[in-house]
Amino acid sequence: MPHVFVGDEAFPLRLNLMRPFPGQNLPREHEVHNYRLSRARRMVECAFGILASQWRVYKSVLGVSPKVADGVVKATCILHNFLRQSADEADQPGATIPTTEPQLRNIRRVGSNNATTEAQAVREKFASYFSSPAGQVAWQHNTI
Repeated sequence: MPHVFVGDEAFPLRLNLMRPFPGQNLPREHEVHNYRLSRARRMVECAFGILASQWRVYKSVLGVSPKVADGVVKATCILHNFLRQSADEADQPGATIPTTEPQLRNIRRVGSNNATTEAQAVREKFASYFSSPAGQVAWQHNTI
């Protein structure tokens, strides 16, 4: 399976960017795929929210090169883990800082959604994998 980014309907389907299958009344395999993609996106959003609540650098556009941005992300993840490991026991239950502002801003549609045949094949491959014995998780059918 290739490494891919996960996106929602605002993003075009690409070889390295997966988005949900569109429509309703989808085949079960496509519903499972959409659920698993949505779950992955929620995990990323939650992780970003935790970082953004601790580090102001994530409150606006970084405006740096990809190499510097990579270093910023790595540094804040390392610092986050260090602070969690060295925190007093009294600090453990409230590890996140509550906030009322959204951590990720909504974006408008990016480009066209004319996916290549190859990108559609990759999405189908993920859909098959998520429904296969090797790729499924025990609870996925209970939540759809």
